[in-house]
Amino acid sequence: METIASQVYKPADFSAGQVHEMLVTLGKRGFSPQMAAEVANARSGKAQEIVGLFRSVLDLDPIAFWQKFYQDFCDLETDFSQAGVPDPVGAFTLVLGIPEGLTPNRIYEPCARHFKCWRYADDLDAIITHNDREPTKSYFIKVRDRQEADEELKNLSANDIKTRCLTTETLTERLVHEAVYYYRTGEHLDVSNITLCSGSRDQDGRVPGVRWYGHCGEVGVGYYCGSGSSFGNLRSRQVVS
Repeated sequence: METIASQVYKPADFSAGQVHEMLVTLGKRGFSPQMAAEVANARSGKAQEIVGLFRSVLDLDPIAFWQKFYQDFCDLETDFSQAGVPDPVGAFTLVLGIPEGLTPNRIYEPCARHFKCWRYADDLDAIITHNDREPTKSYFIKVRDRQEADEELKNLSANDIKTRCLTTETLTERLVHEAVYYYRTGEHLDVSNITLCSGSRDQDGRVPGVRWYGHCGEVGVGYYCGSGSSFGNLRSRQVVS
């Protein structure tokens, strides 16, 4: 997995209750003042090891990670116990979990609770009439673990993607990607480019896209072109499923 820049937190970002409950829970499991001193010592590297352990959960146990993510981020109970994780393929290292029944609205709405968003239609479920994959059951996909949409697919329209028989993110999958990237890093995808969600179409045959608008500090879900249009910073995200 590519290195993801750490979000830096200050003591004020943690409530007194969080700190107390953390120490109570750790103390019950044998965490001692001497261990705390080791963590506090920057030279020991223990703090980095602990943070790395939390981040490695995604790689070690994707089922546990994704069920926890949806509980934390969406207040949603999910079941991935029957979902298979795709085999490793080159640079496709990031696992994305899509639970049964998830729709664009159902992932957009928790995103909007956590950060500013806008969408080009109030009801994305109604206007998005085609997705290459529908979550009739929970499933996993793998994508490249990077902030910007795939440079390899720049200047390719949705029609080009289809002609080349490439599998790419749907709108729902892109919004899940946004949500988990924010959950893990506190940052947003596509600060310089637009993800062309070429796995989806709206009722007029247009292709939705998602990007970060830095000037107004919000994630935007819009349509940027028809299925035959292409330009350099409009890029799909390839999927292994």
